[in-house]
Amino acid sequence: MKFTFFLMLGTSALALSAGVATAQDAVDLGEIIIQSEEDPTGPVVGYAAGTTASTKSGRSLLETPSSVTVVTTDQIEDTAANNLSEALGYAAGVVTEAYGADPRFDSISVRGADLQNQIYLNGLQFSRSTRPNYGAPSLDLYGMERVELLRGPNSVLYGAGSPAGLVNLIQKRAQSDGDTTELGLHADGNGSYYVFGDANRVVDDRFAYRIVGKAGNRVLGIDEYDNPGAYLGFAAKYQATDATTVEFLLSYQDDDPDSPSGVPNGLVGSRSDEDLRDFYFGNEALEYGDRKVLNLGAQVTHTFDNGWRLVSNTGVTKFDWSYSNLSVGGVTGTDVARTQLLQDEDVTSYATDLRLEGSALTGDVLHNLAFGIDASRFEESALSVFYYGQDSIDFAAPDYSPITPVRDGASWYANKNVTVEQVGIYASDEIEYGHWRAGLALRHDRNKSEGQSNTLYTVPGSGGTPGTVDLTRDDSATTGQASVGYVWDNGVSAYLSYGTSFQSFAEPGDTGTALDPTTGEQWEVGAKYLPATLDAYLSASVYQLEEKNRPVYVQNGAGVRAYDQVGKSRIRGIELEGRANLADGWSVTGGYSFTDSEIIGGDNNGNELGLTPKHTFKLWASKEIQGGRLAGLTVGAGARFIGERYAFNANANQLDSVTLLDAAVSYDFDDGTELQVNVTNLTDEAYVSSVGYFSTYYGDGRTISATLSKKW
Repeated sequence: MKFTFFLMLGTSALALSAGVATAQDAVDLGEIIIQSEEDPTGPVVGYAAGTTASTKSGRSLLETPSSVTVVTTDQIEDTAANNLSEALGYAAGVVTEAYGADPRFDSISVRGADLQNQIYLNGLQFSRSTRPNYGAPSLDLYGMERVELLRGPNSVLYGAGSPAGLVNLIQKRAQSDGDTTELGLHADGNGSYYVFGDANRVVDDRFAYRIVGKAGNRVLGIDEYDNPGAYLGFAAKYQATDATTVEFLLSYQDDDPDSPSGVPNGLVGSRSDEDLRDFYFGNEALEYGDRKVLNLGAQVTHTFDNGWRLVSNTGVTKFDWSYSNLSVGGVTGTDVARTQLLQDEDVTSYATDLRLEGSALTGDVLHNLAFGIDASRFEESALSVFYYGQDSIDFAAPDYSPITPVRDGASWYANKNVTVEQVGIYASDEIEYGHWRAGLALRHDRNKSEGQSNTLYTVPGSGGTPGTVDLTRDDSATTGQASVGYVWDNGVSAYLSYGTSFQSFAEPGDTGTALDPTTGEQWEVGAKYLPATLDAYLSASVYQLEEKNRPVYVQNGAGVRAYDQVGKSRIRGIELEGRANLADGWSVTGGYSFTDSEIIGGDNNGNELGLTPKHTFKLWASKEIQGGRLAGLTVGAGARFIGERYAFNANANQLDSVTLLDAAVSYDFDDGTELQVNVTNLTDEAYVSSVGYFSTYYGDGRTISATLSKKW
């Protein structure tokens, strides 16, 4: 099915505009507390946001019947978060660094699922592949205003996606309330450095623009792994008429993130974790790359005379990435085998979301209605070649002189070309009756993929094993959400919600055919506290999440990794989270989670899901001294506990629990100048974050960083 975005936008606008109901005369709904008037895409002072843009309605977090985390710019700066994983490091139930420190993409595990391919930018999905386990490229966090985590199924809002949740990045936007400027310099003990700047300018009462930039190099614990590059963001806001607002968003990122090789499994346990974590198993002659990411977006909002709004959100992403890296394999004595991966990717994606929203009264009941249509087109071309049998490296006596690539060993080749189109229509009703709240939303999607994946596995002396998989599929799904809740006058709310999801993959499974779609459903009961007299947000939730046809990696008889689909997984859990800006300069954020996971069916029936700890606990607190000689000094400290978890669904390898400590101190010179020093993993804990089929991955070691900035 071919479709044109401009034609679809025009048609849907006409269809949705027809027959809009005008609200009746006002009816007394009782005392309703308005918790926040903040812009759901704008800046927030402190850690506690009151709204979220990711639910598309902009409603208060107090009245949102799901578990949501909003990480503000202030929290990102205070904890010196460099990437998305670090920004969500203090969110309840989030497990980061599932594959160790890796600047290519952000691995974030929530409710038993890795969300690295469930990343959205400004409400539109941002991806690099149709594969279930491929992560979206890591976008520079300095260009973002907020990081929002929506837990649970959200297909009714966004179409195909994981039932565990999604992450929505909100780009920094032009602000109309005045000119601001920031300039800064950052460096750390690993050798990282970068300069950054942020300038917002108001031209007149109708036009403002903003430019955000950053350039430098982030170096990991091993010097040879770094990410030199630059980011440029541009945003403009134009009040075309009193009723129409146009926002334009652009970002361009050009960098070269290295891919850490990991540590060979055969050495783990025979050498100290510190020595293995800090050892370089690669060779710079075979590790190089070039990545370019361009994003263009436009958002138009028009308000009609009757109060209804038409909102259009459209984005285009162009992604090009070619790179080479070495990975480790078997161990003979102290010699470690190595494999070279050559990868070339070319991805273009288009997405648009058009919705009509407004309010209508039926008696004493207020209906906040939304009707929408969204569509996306994803074009992917990816070539992957593994060359086995590269020169090995001796752990006892490493030789880092440049090596020549080996091309006569066994190799694995994959060439994939696929186009995926999705169109969805949705409708929602957020109901208010006095202090009661209810919600109902339905959506129908059609997801179509066309293309094929060609693979060739070559073994010297025995020829090759070719395979071609037709990735053509035509799937449709209907998903929904329903909820009921109650809001008290003191800022407390309670809710019960149910939601479903689906997800399709244009990727071959171990049977040689394209993977079937997955489906999910979740029940959740929760309570929230968003007081009017205190800048705080507290939440608690209990949930049960089930997913069918979950894809997992297995190793086939030829030694090649392929996908198998688990019959069903069930996750039951508890999540507690809070963030507050308190009196006397205190700011606090943290959370606790209990997660009980089970695989139902298949070879691992009854086992726990891999990389899913039963317990996690996080707490960060900072104190600003507001008087006396030390006025302007802020001290912060945090702890992150990740409980025991299995490396794989087979539950053969159990990873130890770990507690990581962080600290920060900053001084505000009272003229907009601030000097901040952060230490992450204060005790330099050497710990295993995950185990692969051939490699073990360690988490980041201790990093000391300093940031000098000036705002005016």
